Amino acid sequence: MNPELTAEALVQLVHRYHPVGLLNDDPRYKESEEGQRLTALVHAHKTPSPAWKGFIQRLLAEFPDCHLWDTTIPYHDPCYSVRISLPGFVTGAPLYDCIVCLLSQLAPVYALYASHTLKTGPDQGEYWLRYPPFPPEFQAQEARLAGLIESTFGFTRLSNDVLLLPVPDLVPRTANYELGRAQLIDCLFTHHRW
Repeated sequence: MNPELTAEALVQLVHRYHPVGLLNDDPRYKESEEGQRLTALVHAHKTPSPAWKGFIQRLLAEFPDCHLWDTTIPYHDPCYSVRISLPGFVTGAPLYDCIVCLLSQLAPVYALYASHTLKTGPDQGEYWLRYPPFPPEFQAQEARLAGLIESTFGFTRLSNDVLLLPVPDLVPRTANYELGRAQLIDCLFTHHRW
């Protein structure tokens, strides 16, 4: 890992964008220097960067038998995100397995996780998220996607222990969290993982 991207450095970084000890519904949150810095950052990324647009086009070419969904939400969280189904996905089918890619707008880092949904009836089914190691059927796609991210952006993939590191004094700007619940992944990327 790049020496500037240690867990300690990343925790310090997210403290520059999230005010300490404030819930996000507290008016002081948005008024704080950190809150204003984060707002300016997400507003600067309201339009996808040319690099992100090019990356999405490259993914469409590299994964032609997969469903691709750019799940980036402008003005929301400091990350770009995309879901790529495993091959054979059919719209409306009960099974939706995919790999989700999160690229931070705060630092040159990324995360991947596997998402599985199997609908077995109305409001019924099984659902899980997994961080590496992924189940075998996800691993080939995981390796291809990681290679594309690193060759396109030069970003560093964060390990589970770094992603899941607690930052108990922060609350992500869009999360309905109490103090003590946030992890580094929530502040560097998004709390909205499905």
